[in-house]
Amino acid sequence: MAALTADKQLQVKNISLKSYPVAAVVIYKGAMVCLNAAGYLTPAADTGGLSYVVGIADEKVDNSAGAAGDKNCRVLSGRAAKAVASSITQAMLGTMMYVVDDATIDDTSTNMIPAGILVEYVSATSGWIYIDAPVDEPGSVRRPFVVKALDYACLVEESGTVFAIATDAKVFTLPATVKGVAYTFVNTGADAAVLLSISPAVADAIYYITGVDNKDLLNTKITAIKGDMVSLVGDGADGWYVTAIKGTWAKEA
Repeated sequence: MAALTADKQLQVKNISLKSYPVAAVVIYKGAMVCLNAAGYLTPAADTGGLSYVVGIADEKVDNSAGAAGDKNCRVLSGRAAKAVASSITQAMLGTMMYVVDDATIDDTSTNMIPAGILVEYVSATSGWIYIDAPVDEPGSVRRPFVVKALDYACLVEESGTVFAIATDAKVFTLPATVKGVAYTFVNTGADAAVLLSISPAVADAIYYITGVDNKDLLNTKITAIKGDMVSLVGDGADGWYVTAIKGTWAKEA
């Protein structure tokens, strides 16, 4: 390979309508769809290991009698879709919704598979979500922003998520380090009102001040200011590295 020395006609494509190879399943037209761990399209479900929702099926495909990849399905993305909701509120407008099943969303779930941003509230059981394109296109870059009020164990598939909390003395627990997995944590509580703790796995360190395994990183309550934040990325071996930080943070004694 070499740098260009003349004009070239670059191949480009619009991926708002994309065809994916299908797992050995039935996908119904209008279903939210995800990619499984092997990279095949499957109906969205509250199941660990699935990707975020990559779009809405534009056709029915029955590959239940075939092998994964025997058939393809057209998928629409980069647009808003009306979905059934378990129980949502107007106050959730602008926040990430999560998969309950291939037709249903909620503001929370067991495995927290991102479905899309709630852009229009219709009722407690209905809303419009914006489902982004599966890779970055102009205007499509978006990071999930998730508000928590209780202790929470972060999932690997939530890499890239910004977690916000305004409740005192709660803990975000990190998964065992995975190379390239990253999170941002933001203290949205009133000044000097919220202690925010981030806890690594027993065999992992958070490399800030000192790199000692199994020591929490703490946004000190007495000096905390609304908007204090920290971004972490896993190295897949020793733990987590701080890539951005604001405010006064300390390590667990």
